Amino acid sequence: MTPAPRLRCSSARSMPPALGRSLPARIAVALLWLLLMAPALALAQSTAESTAPVPAAEAAAATLDTADDELLALRERLDETSDTAGFVQLRDAAVALDVRVQDAVRTLEAELAGVQGRLDELGPVPEDAAGEDAGIRARRAELAARVSVLDGAVKRGRLLGIDIRDVREAITSTQSRQLGEQLSQRYGSPLTPRLWHAVATDFPSDRQRVEAFLGLLERSVRDGVARFGVPVAIGVVLLAGVLAWPVRRLLRRAGRRFALRHTPGDSRLRRTALAGWLVVSSLLCIGVAAWLLSHLLRWGDPPVAVMDQLANALVAAAVYGALVASLGNSLLMRAAPEWRLPPLSEDLVGGLRPYPWLAGGLVFVDRLVEGVMVAINPHAALAATVTGAVALSYALLAISVRRRQLPLGGGTDTVAVAAWVRVLLTLVRLAVLALVVALALGYFQLALLIGREVVWVGVVAMGLYLAWVGIDDLCGLMFGDDGRVATATARATGIRPHRLRQAGLILAAIGRVLLVLIAIALVLAPLGTSFSGWRELVAVAATGLHIGEVVISPSGVLRAVLIFGGGWMAVQALHGWLVERYLPATDLDAASRNSVATVARYFGITVVLALGLAALGIGIQQIGLVVGALSVGIGFGLQAITQNFISGLILLAERPVKIGDWVRVGDFEGDVQRISVRATEIRVADRSTVIVPNSELITKPLRNMTLANPLGRVLLQFPVPLDTDVDRLRDILLETFAAHPAVLDDPAPSQTLDGIAATGISVTAVGFTDSPRSAGGVRSELLFTLLRRLREEGIRLAPMAQSIRVLRDEAGLFVQDDPAAEDGA
Repeated sequence: MTPAPRLRCSSARSMPPALGRSLPARIAVALLWLLLMAPALALAQSTAESTAPVPAAEAAAATLDTADDELLALRERLDETSDTAGFVQLRDAAVALDVRVQDAVRTLEAELAGVQGRLDELGPVPEDAAGEDAGIRARRAELAARVSVLDGAVKRGRLLGIDIRDVREAITSTQSRQLGEQLSQRYGSPLTPRLWHAVATDFPSDRQRVEAFLGLLERSVRDGVARFGVPVAIGVVLLAGVLAWPVRRLLRRAGRRFALRHTPGDSRLRRTALAGWLVVSSLLCIGVAAWLLSHLLRWGDPPVAVMDQLANALVAAAVYGALVASLGNSLLMRAAPEWRLPPLSEDLVGGLRPYPWLAGGLVFVDRLVEGVMVAINPHAALAATVTGAVALSYALLAISVRRRQLPLGGGTDTVAVAAWVRVLLTLVRLAVLALVVALALGYFQLALLIGREVVWVGVVAMGLYLAWVGIDDLCGLMFGDDGRVATATARATGIRPHRLRQAGLILAAIGRVLLVLIAIALVLAPLGTSFSGWRELVAVAATGLHIGEVVISPSGVLRAVLIFGGGWMAVQALHGWLVERYLPATDLDAASRNSVATVARYFGITVVLALGLAALGIGIQQIGLVVGALSVGIGFGLQAITQNFISGLILLAERPVKIGDWVRVGDFEGDVQRISVRATEIRVADRSTVIVPNSELITKPLRNMTLANPLGRVLLQFPVPLDTDVDRLRDILLETFAAHPAVLDDPAPSQTLDGIAATGISVTAVGFTDSPRSAGGVRSELLFTLLRRLREEGIRLAPMAQSIRVLRDEAGLFVQDDPAAEDGA
């Protein structure tokens, strides 16, 4: 492998061939370099502009002084804010101010503790103060004054923190109220002539406003072109077009070549990395192109605020549209099925091919029209009509997608994906129905919010899937058996590779949990509110049902249902991850893995039940009362179930019986297949399954023939005649045992004479195998070999004892019932 060439600014020869042969590629690389270096330049500038260090306590006190003014400014801005973006900025500013105040309070508390400690070291003022050293008196007075000042500052900071939290709650409640008023605002239904009559009435005034806006737009562009020249304007447009098309395609190809050369060919990471790169490159190219075009609107002299807002709306709309289209195309990969990440069939991909572009174009038009409507400021009727038209476009897009049958393609995860897709399609169907009803009734803002949220949820779902797969592939590559991080760590620390693989699985699980939390926050982001604000918006204004000290309200029931449902899915997902992914990567045997997974599942269910009851309004004291009230019923009606459940926990904890053990319970003997909450499944010799209650395994005798790795015992018993050469017989038995590979040498086989009788000699031979499971088969093979050797040596077996019955018939004759006796007669 040759070393990478050095990058020289004076020549493009040293650049990679994929980037050094194209001017647009170099421009794209330069733009990417500027974007990456911007945070470092900003950090350097802020560092250079920083002032001399200030003592921590004084800086904290200064923070509290400025926080009062900032809090007053937030309250004033709250009265003037009416849009979602403004409320988000206010909430962010309040959160940042709260963090600074809390940090200042902690600093002052630490300083106060230190000063108070030094003051305590001086001790109290003595009774004879005149006899104390003057320096000590002065120092005590200074420290006491300092304690008084710091204590006052700490109390002031705590009160200020309470005021800031009150302002945050006011921001959330005000936004929720205004959003509710906006969504509940009803215009005339489009099915009635009232709305269209209002549009026609306001049309002359709205036309004048539109013409004024178009004139302002034309004047801004014309002034900019006259100011900077036609070649500059044409160059900006051409550069934007080059970035949006050729450079973007060039970056796509470069990313594909990079993925082919630098990612493992047998892993899914290659496809994941390419899909992520397609999204990033599209956002970069489209965003920079839109930013360049937006300058055509900012070149007016003097600058116009309306055009500046429209330019910002153009950039935001282009970036959002590029995000929607690039995410959809990167997952479909119609032109390159071998690079496709999700398991989708060709028919499904062909049917969905135009929809990423349609959805991206729709959100671009939506955001741009929103900016234009803000600039025009039309009458309410025209604004409502445009809003309804955009919402109707969202509904038509969703209905068009839904009308297509969406079967899943082949793949290993088809069932799991199909379940999530079915749930998602059901929610989309309900959302589209609500959107159409809202449009028909005249709630245009609500309809538009639903339409935007449907598309946004799809965007978040696609991004979550891409990041979900990516973090799993990345952790598998880094911490796998052949991963670079795992290899280097194993060489440096001596940690076994499977331990690192377990760490990778845990990191991937943590990353997935964080991704889910981020996805939930992103889904709620268009609402511009937090979880508490959203609950306040949708909560039912009801006091709830009071039962003693327990208050059961509709909101509590809803929260409990959500917690139970989400918690159950989380417990099932955790159990499946433990059983399928994490525990197989450990050194535990099957029985231990089953115990860990079962205990974790029981613990998760217990936590979910506690959280759900707490959300319902039932605390620990109420739960104790309920348990006490049900104890009588449990003692009588559910005694057997409770006994089996406790017995199951004992089996999992003490492990007298494990999965795979060979046990004998009563008349049944077989292998333990599963230990559940109530019973244990045992598979017997005929392949049938016997379900034994757990209490039977605890309270009754149980023979575990594989506990503590016991040996299998092979017992051979047979009689021989009295004239048999017992020494030769012993040699034959020991040779037979020694010749079988399954018979252990330690303990050694043995042969004994159990007794001598008139009928013959009783011989017993004992050998051992490594497991009781193999004893039966070894005994059969030894018997076959022994019979052949005895026949070769001429050793006969003594006849078995016979039972003869003598009966008297009517003629008085004796009849021997034994056939051998009849033959002898």
